[in-house]
Amino acid sequence: MNFPRKVFGVMLIIFSILGLLVSIFAVVQVWQLRIPVATRIYDGLVFSEKVVNTSISGLTVVDSSLTNIRTSLTSLEDSTLLMAQSMEDTSNLIGSFSNLFKTNIKDTLENTKLSVVAAQSSALIIDNLLYSLSRLPLLNIVYEPPKPLNEALKEIGDTLTDMPESMDEISGNLTDSNKNLLSLKDGIDEISMSFADFQRDLSNAQGVIDDYLTDLTTIQGSLLNAQEKIFNGSIWAAILLTVLIVLIGITQVASVMQGWDMMHYEQKLDRLIEAKILKLGLRMEK
Repeated sequence: MNFPRKVFGVMLIIFSILGLLVSIFAVVQVWQLRIPVATRIYDGLVFSEKVVNTSISGLTVVDSSLTNIRTSLTSLEDSTLLMAQSMEDTSNLIGSFSNLFKTNIKDTLENTKLSVVAAQSSALIIDNLLYSLSRLPLLNIVYEPPKPLNEALKEIGDTLTDMPESMDEISGNLTDSNKNLLSLKDGIDEISMSFADFQRDLSNAQGVIDDYLTDLTTIQGSLLNAQEKIFNGSIWAAILLTVLIVLIGITQVASVMQGWDMMHYEQKLDRLIEAKILKLGLRMEK
């Protein structure tokens, strides 16, 4: 029974001493590695800050570009809307001209033609009368026009004969042109709506970029704060690790003492028995 106890006590002392030496080495390493580790962490924080700054700069440029694009698209959209409005006004004007050529001017030409035909009949009578009077020697009237009035009116009437049909043709051409213009206006309206949709997409994209910029700015502030506190924090971390290692060392010292007690258990037990016997003998003598 005594031999195993002594062996176990010796092993406990050996391992405790080894653990104590490791603890002392660990304390030394903690304080030696504090500056290099803190420096590496600081360098990592600086690199991360540079990456965040680059990202913020890139997103700022993208946001500025999107703002310029939105401004250009707004101007282009306004131009297309103005063009569409101009086409609509032009379409209304062409429609008015088409109706004018088809109804008012045509009716006016037909009425003029009838008036010219009526005037031609009257002019024929007047021409015959004047010609007959010029034949009378007593009146001494000379009537020899280069072209009689009724013939001139007849030529005017012949000219007016085809003009109503020409007005119908002009009105039809204007109507066709108006239809094409309205089709073109519809296309421009669709383009304007596409611009408006694109504007909304750009606005949503800028909202996302603003959120990213806010998050990156927060991260940037955290990195700067960590850079300022990393070396002081390393001191407190080293102190905390040292305290933990010291506590472990205290338990190892206690293990050494326990192992020592296990090795000298019999001697202590003998001394204790002797002391008890001595006390008992003294009591009996009394």
